[in-house]
Amino acid sequence: MSANKIPDFQSIMLPLLKHLGDGQPHTLSEVIASLATVFKLTEEDLAILVPSGQQRLFKNRVTWAITYLKNAGLLYYPQRAVYQITESGKKVIEAKTDNINLAYLKSFDAYKKWQGSFSQPADPAKPTLEPSSNTPEEVIGVTIGTINEKLSLELLELLKSKPADYFEFFVLRLLSKMGYGGVNAENFEVVGKSGDNGIDGIIYQDQLGIDRVYVQAKRWSDAKVQSKDVRDFIGSLSLRGTNKGIFITTSEFTADAIKTVQMNPQNRIILIDGKQLAEYAITYNVGVQIKTVYQVKALDNDFFDDL
Repeated sequence: MSANKIPDFQSIMLPLLKHLGDGQPHTLSEVIASLATVFKLTEEDLAILVPSGQQRLFKNRVTWAITYLKNAGLLYYPQRAVYQITESGKKVIEAKTDNINLAYLKSFDAYKKWQGSFSQPADPAKPTLEPSSNTPEEVIGVTIGTINEKLSLELLELLKSKPADYFEFFVLRLLSKMGYGGVNAENFEVVGKSGDNGIDGIIYQDQLGIDRVYVQAKRWSDAKVQSKDVRDFIGSLSLRGTNKGIFITTSEFTADAIKTVQMNPQNRIILIDGKQLAEYAITYNVGVQIKTVYQVKALDNDFFDDL
C-alpha cells in the first residue's frame, strides 16, 4: 500500500469530467467509486490518509479536482455534495481533450477570474508556492513533517549529550504523559544505578504499586542495541517476577534484537528506538513546546442548512 499509487488531483480532472459527461447529477461517493475503478485502486489504497491523518488521500485529491473544475466553469453544484457537468464542460469532452491540468484551466475566463479574486500583488519579500500536484493539505502535512524531522534530530542529539540519569527521567516522564502510570501523572521512579539489575525505571500503574511496568533506557550515540541486551533485560524482568517491560534507546535495535522479542511472545516487551522516541516526545509535548498554531478552516455547511 503506497501513496505513490494514488493519482494527483490534476490527473483526476479529466476522468472526473468524463464521469459527469452523461449530464446527470452525481454524488461525491458515486464519483469516488467510479474514479477508484478507473485508477484500479483497492480498498487499502482508498484507506491511505493525508499526512495530517484527518482525511483520506484519494478523497482529498478528488475534492480538490472538483474545486478547480467548478471554478473553471466546467461543472457546478446543483446541491450540496452533488456535481453536474456544465455546457462548457461538455464542450471540453466533445473536443476530446487528452489532458486537463492547471495550465489548461488557465484558458478559461472563469478560472482566471477566480484566481484573480484572491491573488495578491507580487511581494518579493514574501515566499510563494509554485503550482503543485499536491493539494494544500498535503503541502501543509509534508511541511510540518519536514519541520518535525529536523526537530527529532535536534532532540535526539540533545538527549545523547545529557547524563544517563537525565535521560532515564526523560523517558519515564514521556511514558507517563503517554498514559502509563494510571491517574497519577508522576507515578514513576528512576532506579537506574550500579546494581540495578538492568532496570532503570519503574512505572506504577495503580496507586498501590501492584501493577508495574519496568523500563530499560539506553542513551547510546552510535552503538545499536544487541540481542544480548534484550535477553539481559528479559532476565532482569524474570528476577522481578514479571514479563512486562519497555526497552528504550536513542540509537537503534539490531534485527536480531527485534527477533528476540518476536520469538518470546510470552514476554510483553516493547522496543522503542531513537526515531520512535523523538516522534512520541513531539506528539506528547515532552521536551518540546508549541511554537506556532495554524488553523485550517472550511465552510460549516450544517450551519447554513439550519438557517
